[in-house]
Amino acid sequence: MKKGKFVVFEGIYGSGRIIVDLVNRLREALAATGTEVIEIDSPDTGRAQLMGAEDLDSSWRYGVFESDFFFELAARARVCSVTREELARGKTVLCKSFTLSSIVYAELKGHDWFREDLNVLEARARGVQLGGEVAPDLTLFVDVPPVSAAAELGPKLKGHFTVADLERQLALYRVELSKLPPGKSRVLRGDAPVDLLVAEALPAIRALA
Repeated sequence: MKKGKFVVFEGIYGSGRIIVDLVNRLREALAATGTEVIEIDSPDTGRAQLMGAEDLDSSWRYGVFESDFFFELAARARVCSVTREELARGKTVLCKSFTLSSIVYAELKGHDWFREDLNVLEARARGVQLGGEVAPDLTLFVDVPPVSAAAELGPKLKGHFTVADLERQLALYRVELSKLPPGKSRVLRGDAPVDLLVAEALPAIRALA
């Protein structure tokens, strides 16, 4: 059976609604042409907060690291396990946020991705030691302007982030996107109508070899 394709969607805080709309439209369009599609939501720190994990601290080589990131890695290991199985069945897996979100989140929190060996933890979560590391075939970044993202978040932004934080997050994403191999990523205009986003993203997904 032909191996499936793994497509990841990324964006700064405040781009979630647009990404959800885009994923829903793409899932329907792909399914309509006979493609077997499964949607999986990669973990985020919101789940950790709901579980009270933000109140826990974990000892770390370079000090104290709040446990929400470790929770995210553990949950991501489960996400990767499920993704690996679905890809082996030949399905196209659509996932909202993945490794890039971990890198950017860690850096926003003031942690060094490589000096603190977080890249090693992330690789293990993706299954690097299982002989079948899960890595996106295509990363679609929805480039929502920080001011628009802040307006979308509204009161949710207060006490957590500022527009300057969102601008820094966007800059970090752009750096990481530039490191991806040619053809492995595509930036979509976050201020464009969802119809145009679908029209650009759908052919890119179908073109995956």
